[in-house]
Amino acid sequence: MSQAPLNYAVFDRDDWSVLVEPPADRDVSHVTPSILGEIKAFNDQISMADVAMFYDPLIHYIKLRHAQYLRDREERQRFLGRNTKPSPFVIGIAGSVAVGKSTTARLLQFMLQAEYGEDNVALTTTDGFLLPNDELKAQGLFDRKGFPESYDMPALLEFMNAVKDGEEVVRSPKYSHDISDVLVDEFDTFERPEIFIVEGINTLQAAPNSPVYLSDFFDLSIYVDAETELIEHWYLDRFEALLQQTAETDDPDNFFYAWTQVPRETAIDAAKKVWETVNLPNLVDYILPTRERADLILHKTIGHGIDEVWLRKF
Repeated sequence: MSQAPLNYAVFDRDDWSVLVEPPADRDVSHVTPSILGEIKAFNDQISMADVAMFYDPLIHYIKLRHAQYLRDREERQRFLGRNTKPSPFVIGIAGSVAVGKSTTARLLQFMLQAEYGEDNVALTTTDGFLLPNDELKAQGLFDRKGFPESYDMPALLEFMNAVKDGEEVVRSPKYSHDISDVLVDEFDTFERPEIFIVEGINTLQAAPNSPVYLSDFFDLSIYVDAETELIEHWYLDRFEALLQQTAETDDPDNFFYAWTQVPRETAIDAAKKVWETVNLPNLVDYILPTRERADLILHKTIGHGIDEVWLRKF
């Protein structure tokens, strides 16, 4: 099992689960098994026990950090003697492909909306800032999709700057996992939410040719972690589930449709090759090295269950 660096305090299930404010002092999130089933990403796993023992205390911690953020902004305004535009409290969520980032992001959004109101908590992913497939192919980068050079980082940094600068309306490009490509001229629009969650494999990485990190715009960063062998298992398991789903829908436009037209063993072997030549090198060389930049690390084990929380001490 991975060992936490010296500058992190490690909390196991019992230690972390007690760090939550009394229910009488907070709005109840109302996460039910049915709602949890709708929130979780495709083929992901998450238990109600993890919601109660890990995510409830995490929501409490986020509320404390958000309150401190507002106090800091007020003190800065007083010092400068000038008012500034309201600016969202930004949470960045990083981690490998197939580790469960999307489920963590969606669950935090739902639970925070129970606290702050639905219109006050927004979520976007960095997938929409991938270069379109045609452009990746033209640049010879299609086999490097997901690597740092496959993103339009200037556009992503400009987007985050607009978010933190308090612009009233910002837009992020939409990405479709069904076709595995950016959607042309389609955007998600956000109107200055109180809390903004940004999820993606590259949220803690340095931007090529820029002194600015994406994480410079974050007020809290979270890394979802697991042993590499487990992540590979989850990746291949999801691939098989997607094959099954695509075969049932029989949609020729679906990215996975072509793999339903060959023997399953051939498709699975291809997925293993993608893991070994693309996702694993990306994880080892670019994603995992950013883990220790996070303020908080959710460490997962078999079945996607969380077994530890690493909280940065300083």
